[in-house]
Amino acid sequence: ADSGLIDAAPAAPDDGESVGRDAAAYVIYTSGSTGKPKGVAVPHGAVMNFLDSMRQTPGLTPDDRLLAVTTTSFDISVLELFLPLAVGATIVLATREQALEGEEIAALIERESVTVLQATPSTWHLLLDAGWRAPDRFKALCGGEPMPVELARRLLAGGMELWNMYGPTETTVWSTCARIEAVRGAAPDIHVGRPIANTT
Repeated sequence: ADSGLIDAAPAAPDDGESVGRDAAAYVIYTSGSTGKPKGVAVPHGAVMNFLDSMRQTPGLTPDDRLLAVTTTSFDISVLELFLPLAVGATIVLATREQALEGEEIAALIERESVTVLQATPSTWHLLLDAGWRAPDRFKALCGGEPMPVELARRLLAGGMELWNMYGPTETTVWSTCARIEAVRGAAPDIHVGRPIANTT
C-alpha cells in the first residue's frame, strides 16, 4: 500500500505543546474539480476561521439545534459536528439509515425541535417529497450540488431562511455563502454569494 499520505502527516505534539495554525486538523480524500482523487490536509487555522465565519453568517447560536445528517467522509460534516460545539448549540445526530429517508429526517426534526439543517439538494428533495413542512424560524443550508430553482422555490414557500453554500474541499468546506430570497413574480436569484470572513 502507498503510505505517502500517512508519512506526510505531522507528528502529534508532545504533552503541553499547542498545535499551530498550519498543522493539519484533518485529512480528507476528494476528487475535487479535477476528477483525480487526492488527499487534502486542512490546517487548524483554516478550520477555526471557517467555524468563526459560519457562526456569524449564516449564523448559529447557543439556542439552535442542528441536525447532522452528513457522513464524516464528506467535509461538510465539519460544520455539522464542530460548529454547534464551538457556539454551545446542540447537535442532533442522525443515523446513516435515518439520513437516507425523508420521513425519518422529518420525524427527527419534529421530535428533536431542530432549528437548522445543512443538506445537499438531493437530501432536501427527499425531505420535501416526504411531505415535510418547516417549523417556524427554521434555517436551511443547501450545498454540495447546484441548487435548482424549483428546489429553492419549494424551500422558500415553506417560509424558512435559505442559504446557498459553495466551496471545494481544498478551501475548507464552504468558500462562499448567500442568502436566497423569494422574488415576487420571478425566480429566486440563486448565486454563490460572497467569500466567507478573512478570505477573498
